[in-house]
Amino acid sequence: MIFHPQNMVYTEGCFTFFGNVTATAHRCLNKDIIKEFWQGFTFKSSALSICESGEYIFSIGNAKPLSLDGCDYSINVEPDGICVFAENEKDLLRGFMTLLDRFHAIDRGEALAIELSCCRIKDKPAVQNRMVHFCIFPETEIWELERFVRFCGALKYTHIVLEFWGMLKYNCMKELSWQNAFTKEQIAPIVREANDLGLEIIPMFNHWGHASAGRVMHGKHVVLDQNPALQTYFSEDGWCWDIRKLKVKELLGRIRDELCELCGGGGYFHIGCDEAYGFEYTEENMDFICDYLNEIAEQMREKNRRVIVWGDMFLYRHDRYDPKNVYCCNAKSSEAEAYMLARLSRELIIADWQYDAKYAPVETADVFAKAGFDCLLCPWDRGDSQMRAVISTAKEQGLSGFLHTTWHTLSNGMPYVTLAAIGGFESIDESMGALLRTYTAALLRKVMPICGDYTKAGWSKIQVDTLW
Repeated sequence: MIFHPQNMVYTEGCFTFFGNVTATAHRCLNKDIIKEFWQGFTFKSSALSICESGEYIFSIGNAKPLSLDGCDYSINVEPDGICVFAENEKDLLRGFMTLLDRFHAIDRGEALAIELSCCRIKDKPAVQNRMVHFCIFPETEIWELERFVRFCGALKYTHIVLEFWGMLKYNCMKELSWQNAFTKEQIAPIVREANDLGLEIIPMFNHWGHASAGRVMHGKHVVLDQNPALQTYFSEDGWCWDIRKLKVKELLGRIRDELCELCGGGGYFHIGCDEAYGFEYTEENMDFICDYLNEIAEQMREKNRRVIVWGDMFLYRHDRYDPKNVYCCNAKSSEAEAYMLARLSRELIIADWQYDAKYAPVETADVFAKAGFDCLLCPWDRGDSQMRAVISTAKEQGLSGFLHTTWHTLSNGMPYVTLAAIGGFESIDESMGALLRTYTAALLRKVMPICGDYTKAGWSKIQVDTLW
């Protein structure tokens, strides 16, 4: 089991089933992906049929629903049945994922059966917004995106930020995508599947730095490597959008519109804006960038979306910070930090990425919170200590949540996606070690069986790394 619910009492006996199973359940569970999950978590030993109910319930046999008592969902497992109960679709879906997590295979002659220990569970997360960020690179295959979405649904995340690194074909400018980019028709079914798993997709597009849609260390530029004549949309080195030009603002607005349409209903849009190399912190420049971000925030507010922006360009590394923590702060002075934070709209949500802070509290988050911003702290796969520092700070300071980032390192970092998800519900166990990797591998096999394809197994396409 990956998750340990906060309120769980074991009772006597077990519930066992095999073969075809019929459940009474809310229509949100009567979806193809839910039935695929059932098969995956039962090791292909069982198929699920649904009789729809108007209640937010999943019930097999005679077990009765438990009251919620302030929790998001309850689970009752008795010898003659199971019952998951909630007050809305997303909570029911997460209760269902908790139920699947408790399935245990046992022998039944030449076949197998599924056993659940009898128990009563009442559970809710410690962090409400549990977001994860996924980059779609030219090297990313469509099945990797689909599997990641399923993986995050099973881990009970609430949101996935999708960042297309030149890998989505837009109507507004063909050079925004590489030739092997995905079409909207390829991405739309995955968005629907995410929604069926209770996930909200947050579209992302960089509106300042990272305009190349490529990692700076490799020098690729999706637009200028295809059409150098579009240079005037960018800074001289191509790294930043030339956001002082009306044509650039209009293009970015059309991109937002296309992404919102593709990703469906939702409450957020991520505009990036980190690592804007070469930015000079003059008062005129700071006024401009703050006005620019406030303008986008207002435009998106009219679409009932809040804008998420990375926080590094607005932070200064103060002497008062714990010297044991390493912080990324790109503002050139404390005065620049104070000036911009005073000018920025509080409609903006700050995503504060601090990948090398090993000790809680992560102090930069408090800067944004005290200035009146909703703040998401952002871990990466830098280590268990960093993960604990970020997520414990988000919990203890009551921040808006966390946004776990994955960047280019999922070939090693997939277990940290699991670790962050666990941290959203319970304390991170320092002793998990290799178990974290084995749990992650087991979950991937359940959410998307790979039918013997070696390159799709696990989270790396190879096992032999020439660097080792």
